[in-house]
Amino acid sequence: MTASVVRAFLFLWQQRGYKTGCQINRTLQPRSGIIPYAVPVLTKWEQKRRRSCTMTKRNLKKLLALGMAAMMTVSTGVTTFAANTDDNLVVTGDTLYSTQIQSGKKVTLGLLPANSSYSRTGFDSLADAEKGLKVTKINAGADKISNSFTYGSKTSDGLYAGTVEVTGSSDVYGPASIHVANAYNETAGIDMTVYVEAKETRPDVTVASVEAVDLTEYGTTYEWGGDLTVQAATKTADNPFKDSDGAAQSYPTVGDALYSLAATNGCSFIQYEGYVNSVTDSTGKNLKVEYLPETKEYYGWEYCVVRDGKVMSDRDILSASVLEVKDGDKVYWAYGTEDQIADYFGML
Repeated sequence: MTASVVRAFLFLWQQRGYKTGCQINRTLQPRSGIIPYAVPVLTKWEQKRRRSCTMTKRNLKKLLALGMAAMMTVSTGVTTFAANTDDNLVVTGDTLYSTQIQSGKKVTLGLLPANSSYSRTGFDSLADAEKGLKVTKINAGADKISNSFTYGSKTSDGLYAGTVEVTGSSDVYGPASIHVANAYNETAGIDMTVYVEAKETRPDVTVASVEAVDLTEYGTTYEWGGDLTVQAATKTADNPFKDSDGAAQSYPTVGDALYSLAATNGCSFIQYEGYVNSVTDSTGKNLKVEYLPETKEYYGWEYCVVRDGKVMSDRDILSASVLEVKDGDKVYWAYGTEDQIADYFGML
């Protein structure tokens, strides 16, 4: 499996889909760490700790299915044909879904059309590619980047791709998300993340708690740590996010909070270009991103941050490896299907 295929699979797992009302159909037993499935009544402990809300969930089944299709296309070498108005928009092989940018500097993102199976097809010509992209919205972090974008074109792996040049604002740090659409078919678009590194490494923070829990039926993993110190990745030699593409190095992130929990409880995890692929708990049980063909279900890790009593919505568009954590945050990591995770985070 190639690096670009792994990147596509993990990115598609992390991406969000649509909003839904909260569903509370499960209860957590904190002493045993076991989560019974489909228990309709909340315990007193859970009533005290959780409240009803509306949350954003990810359309993982659809996206991961597309990711698997993309993998099969890469592995079988299927020939594709250029089409300006194809169904999807994807990155070129040399562009990351989360791209680092320096304060006051520029970075160029490459994107091109893809068919319904997410196989890259490209624009019809370089001239079309140069006019083929447009940023329709800054989803988050408008203060981190300029709202002026420069468009161009290039050839990537023999296909015509458009480019978007993004400029980082001066004297700021943190992530920004932009929505880039195909100018010939605006229903084909993609949310891209750029993150500005701080000029100097930011101070450590102390989060209120970090939790990692297995929501699957009969799941036993429950790791918890309170008042944990979280450091920027560059300061922790054993942090899997240190020196990783797609992961902020200069300020503490949600991903770094997972590392603090792992270091405290004797756990470990594997990430790829800023996305968590698997977690091994303190008992040695490993939970990884996977698809089970017999049940046609997808499983993976998601995160959620509660700040000042409110669930942060930035998780809908930003990876854990670029979202900054602050003093007093409560960080939740959950493993399961999209519905299980949506239900659980919906109770925070």
